[in-house]
Amino acid sequence: MDKTMKKIYSIILAISAVAILSVSCSNEKFGELYPDPSKTTVVTCDKLMTGTFYAGNQNTFNSYWRMYTWDNYFGKLAQTIGFTNNSGSVYFINDGYANDRWNNYYDVLRNFRVLENTYNNEDAADQANDKIFMDLAEIFMIDHLTQLCDIWGPVPFSEACYLGITGDLAASYAAYDSDETIYSNAISRLDAIYGELSSMKNSISSTTQAKLTAADFINKGDIDKWMRYCNTLMLRLGVHVAAQGSLTSVGKTACATAAGRLLVSDNDNEIFVKSDSDGFQIESRDSWKDINNTASQALIDAMQITGENDPRLPVIYVPTKSDYTATDADDISYSAGEYFGRSTSETTAQQNIRGGSNHNTEATRLYARLNGYTYTSNGYARSPILTAAEAWFLLAEAYQQGYASGNAETAFKNGVACSIKFYYRENIESDQTRLAIYSDQEDDFRATEYPSDSDIAAYAQKVWDAYSNKLEAIMTEKWVNFNIKQATQAWTDIRRTGYPALYYPADGADNNGYPTVTQRVKYPATESANNNDNYKAAASQVDNDSAYYTLFWAKKVQ
Repeated sequence: MDKTMKKIYSIILAISAVAILSVSCSNEKFGELYPDPSKTTVVTCDKLMTGTFYAGNQNTFNSYWRMYTWDNYFGKLAQTIGFTNNSGSVYFINDGYANDRWNNYYDVLRNFRVLENTYNNEDAADQANDKIFMDLAEIFMIDHLTQLCDIWGPVPFSEACYLGITGDLAASYAAYDSDETIYSNAISRLDAIYGELSSMKNSISSTTQAKLTAADFINKGDIDKWMRYCNTLMLRLGVHVAAQGSLTSVGKTACATAAGRLLVSDNDNEIFVKSDSDGFQIESRDSWKDINNTASQALIDAMQITGENDPRLPVIYVPTKSDYTATDADDISYSAGEYFGRSTSETTAQQNIRGGSNHNTEATRLYARLNGYTYTSNGYARSPILTAAEAWFLLAEAYQQGYASGNAETAFKNGVACSIKFYYRENIESDQTRLAIYSDQEDDFRATEYPSDSDIAAYAQKVWDAYSNKLEAIMTEKWVNFNIKQATQAWTDIRRTGYPALYYPADGADNNGYPTVTQRVKYPATESANNNDNYKAAASQVDNDSAYYTLFWAKKVQ
C-alpha cells in the first residue's frame, strides 16, 4: 500500500464512526447506530473535509456501482449508450438503485454536518485557519445537492443529518426543501465562497496549506483550481435555471457574474479524480464492457454531422468488424470499418438479428463498441467532475442566449477543442499496468499523438456551420462530450433545452409501469416508509411523486 493510500485510509478510519446511515429517514435503530461524535475519535476539519469528499465516491467518480446501475439507466434516457429497445426496463429504475443513490448523497451531507459542527465549536483563531476546509467541502456538497435536486426535485436539506449532532430523534425527521430554494441558496453560497477563497488564497499559513495539500485528493490543495470549480459550478447552476421557471433572473445574474471570473478553461485545470497515486481504484471495467459497451447510433450521427468522421470517433468507438449484407429480414448493409450503433428507431427484431448469434463474437460483431484503451481497460482513467469542454459549452450557451456578453461561436469551438483533447488524452495516456487490455481489444485504435490544432479548429468550424440552430449545435456537442462518463448531466441538459432532439419510443414490453420516457425519479420507498409525513408533503409538490412530473427548470421530453 503506497503512502497516499495509507494516508487516505487513516483519514477515513478516523471519521468512520460518523458515516453510514441514511438521512432524513430516521428511526429508532438509526438513533441507536448513529454515534455521538463527541465520543468518537477526535477529528479535525481537514480530515472531515476529506471524509466529505470520500463519502461521495460512488456519485462523483466513475465507480463500478455508478456505471453498472445508475449511469446505465441515465445513459438510456440520454441515449449516450446503445441499448435494447422493448426490454421492459428502458424507462424503469430499480428502487434499490434509487435508494443507494439517495443514501450516498446523505453520506456526504452527514460528514459535512460533522465538519460544520466541529468548525462552529472552534475558537476564532482555529476558525480562521479552518475556514478553507469548510469552504471546499461546501462546494463539493453543493455540487452533489444540486445533482440530487436535478433527479428528484424537492429533497431534505436544511433540517437533514443533524441527529448525530443533536441526538434529537424527533427533530431528525427532516422536511424537504423546495428545489427552487436549494438552487437559489446554492448559487448565493457559491458566489460568496468564491469571494472568500479569493481573499484567503494569498494569506493561508504554511501549516494550513500543508494540511490542505495532504487532505485534498481532488485538487491537491490548489486553491486556484477550487476557485475555478466553485465558479464553473455556479455557471452550471445559473445556466440550468436561466431559461424557464421561477429563478430565471437569478440564473441570468449568476451567468453574467461567473462569466467574468476564473473558470475551468483548459485541460490542465479540469476537475477530476484519477485512479493512480490518488489512492483510488475506479473500477468501471466490467460495467463498461458488460452492460454499456455498445455504441449509440444517435451519438455516431452527431459525430458525423459534417459528413466526415469526428476526430473523437476512433478513440471513443471501435467500428464494426464484419461486412453485413441486407436480407429479407433486415434491410441495411454495412462494411467492416464503418460505425454503426444501436438506435431507438430499430425494431426488436432488427436488434435481435444485428446483435444475435451471427454477430456475437469480436470477429463477427456488427455494432460498434467502446474503445478498450480509452474506456474498458484504461486502469488510470480520469473520472470528470467539471471539464474544460463543459465550461466552454456553458459559456457558449450563456452568450448565445444573452445571459452574458461574449462570442458564442468562439466559446463553442473552444469546447469542441477541449473535448477532442480530453478523449485523446484518455486514449494516449491509457495504462494497462493495472488493468490489462482484453485480448479481443488488442487491435483497438491507440493514438500516438493529438490531432493538430489546425485540424481541430477546422473540424469545430464545420460543426458550427452544420447547424442553423446554434443552441442545438452547442447542446449537441456538449452531449457528445458528456458521453457515458457524465450521463446524468447529459440527461439534465436534454430535459431543460430539448437538445439534442432524440426519439423515445414506447417500451412495448413494459411491465413495470413506465412505458414512456420519464422526467424525474420517484422518491425511494424508504422515504415513504420512514419519513412519511414529510414525504407526503413533498410528493404533493411533484404530482404525487410522479415519474412524469416536469421539474421547474425543465421542459417535458416527449
